[in-house]
Amino acid sequence: MKNIAASGKHLVDPKGDEDVSRDSSVLLEAASRLRAADPKIVGRALLLEAMVNHVPDFMYAKDRDGRFLYANQAIIQGNDLSSVDDIIGLTDFDLHGEAATDARISEIEQRVMETGEPDLGYDERAMRGGGDRWLMMSRVPLRDSSGAIVGIVGSSRDISARKASERLMRAQNRILEMIVGSVAIPELMNTLAELIEELAEGIRCAAVAFPPEDGIQIFKAPNAPDLLLPLFEALSASSSTPIREATARTAFENSGFLCFEIPSANGTSHGLIGISSTKNDLSRSLTEFLAGASRMAGIAIDRRRAEQQIRFLLVHDALTGLENRTSLEGKLPGILKAAELSSQQVAVSFLDLDNFKQINDTFGHAVGDELLKEASGRLSSLITGKDIVARIGGDEFVLVLHETDERFEDRLQRIKTTVAQPLTLQGLDLKVSCSIGVAYYPSHGLMASDLFRAADLAMYKAKENGRDAVQAFSQELSDSARRKFLRAEELRTAIQNDEFVLDFQPQINLTTGLVSGVEALVRWKHPVEGILPPSEFIPLAEETGIIIELGEAVLRKACQQAKKWSMNARHRVRVSVNMSPKQFQNAGVIDHVKAALKESGLDPSLLEIEITESSIMRDIGSAAGIMKELTDMGVDFAIDDFGTSYSCLNMLKKLPFSRLKIDRSFIMNTPDDEQDCAIVTAILNLARSLKLQVVAEGVETIEQAQFLHLAGCEHGQGYFYSRPVGDLTIEALLDKQY
Repeated sequence: MKNIAASGKHLVDPKGDEDVSRDSSVLLEAASRLRAADPKIVGRALLLEAMVNHVPDFMYAKDRDGRFLYANQAIIQGNDLSSVDDIIGLTDFDLHGEAATDARISEIEQRVMETGEPDLGYDERAMRGGGDRWLMMSRVPLRDSSGAIVGIVGSSRDISARKASERLMRAQNRILEMIVGSVAIPELMNTLAELIEELAEGIRCAAVAFPPEDGIQIFKAPNAPDLLLPLFEALSASSSTPIREATARTAFENSGFLCFEIPSANGTSHGLIGISSTKNDLSRSLTEFLAGASRMAGIAIDRRRAEQQIRFLLVHDALTGLENRTSLEGKLPGILKAAELSSQQVAVSFLDLDNFKQINDTFGHAVGDELLKEASGRLSSLITGKDIVARIGGDEFVLVLHETDERFEDRLQRIKTTVAQPLTLQGLDLKVSCSIGVAYYPSHGLMASDLFRAADLAMYKAKENGRDAVQAFSQELSDSARRKFLRAEELRTAIQNDEFVLDFQPQINLTTGLVSGVEALVRWKHPVEGILPPSEFIPLAEETGIIIELGEAVLRKACQQAKKWSMNARHRVRVSVNMSPKQFQNAGVIDHVKAALKESGLDPSLLEIEITESSIMRDIGSAAGIMKELTDMGVDFAIDDFGTSYSCLNMLKKLPFSRLKIDRSFIMNTPDDEQDCAIVTAILNLARSLKLQVVAEGVETIEQAQFLHLAGCEHGQGYFYSRPVGDLTIEALLDKQY
């Protein structure tokens, strides 16, 4: 290329016109001075031109009419020209046509020349190279030696890469905003597809999501072809996520799309993003961004579904999917208000699965959970319209039924029958009944809390009456519950006031006829009602848990009395104390026994604890540990009411019992009933083989006593020998033996 500093030739229009512009005289003047100048100055000008031509930025000078006076090599090559001669005298319109007009280049340059104010650092879309090519433009006035503006000098830098990075950053920030905002999945996927198409010219994007339940969701940005839609029709019948993913991936790849998986936190796939380009291959930075965007989309979907699950669990039971207590308590007031306005009845029912705990303990929680889910499904299938079925805990359900042509009682009976239908779970054939209590609005209460309480009372009454029943609430149930509550409070006060006293029933050695022990039996010395037998308060104490505190009081009293007797050698006798299942299973039972012995000073060998089979069978391992620690101290154990419960022979072999008590139900018909005689004889033989002594309870006749003695029973207890009596009477009996 010829040197513009050494020749004015470049100021002549290539087409033969003379001066391109009268304003070009400034450059002619400069060239004239340069020719006459020192060769060093010419050398510097050549060096300057070389430097400008090696700069990658676009640099140029134009006259006031927008015609090029000079352009560096970057502009020449960028416009596919051979030399600077090809551009001198041309305008941007000559080079780019309407694109120059649309870019308002002439307008901007004229403003700079007219105002004298530079235009620095503005981003403009390039007129060549596609829509993704951007330039940062700077323009300053060109002045002659007098300071007059004769043109414009400009430079521009290709910032396409920076713009692409900014687009990626904006898209990434938008995705992060959607993650934080937990937007709905369709909005997330549609927005993501549109953002991706905006990243570069010619990009096409479509996406598919795999809902957890089944099917597929398709999301298509504006530029993605419609031909994708029919390719995914086969997915509607595919329920397996791997099958859905494979089918979608094949559909994408057959359409020339590159696939990016949307991963989930649990290792499965939320869906796929498909990308193709009509222009060029995807750049590395864009590919890396798409991979990252797919992962971010997975995080967004995970978060959205997690929040949906959290919102679901706020008002639903996690195991069964039924509404929970929170949801029920939130909805029921509105239901009752609507019923009031329409003068309709509403039934609130409490339903409890019978013997569920036994099934759960016997077969494990996995079977129990499956049973709860099966029961939930059956209940859900029986409610209609605005009815509600909720699980409020354990095996308890609540049904809210609206008035229909069918009577509430008939509907509840149908529900009870359906729940009790046989089922098979994990190879086990089960049939589980249920107990239902029902209260009606407005008859039994106007508030949700009143109806809950009433239905709960009715349900427990159904259980008391033998289970597998529907029980409606009545005022008598409420009165009974009130009486029970007041009685329980009386019991607590009675323990504090030391109103409980002990009677003792002798146990007789059937060979010698002497007293071999006594059983302590508690009585309530009520300040108003007088002496109350155990049947009046023990069941309530068991139900309310007061039995633990009451049992401790009885144990202390029995130990104190036994110690008092033992002070006289003639009165030294073993005392048996009944311990309820709840008391025996209480975590502090060992400490309570130790405390009673220490407080009284009783020799542990004079204390026998009677427990039932049911106390042990709930947790044999724990029972064995408790019994071993106490027997190591010298305390004896007797198994009470043998034969009326589990009668696990393995238990007798493993646990440290010293005596076995035959229940009175087997004694009462001896010796006349051959079967009872056979059972008693079998028990005695079993006890002898296990080296256990036997006490027969409920002996009331001489015939029974003679039969037991001849059968080999060591001890007898019952009205034939003595009713329960006070401590002084026991002392008198003991005195007569000497």
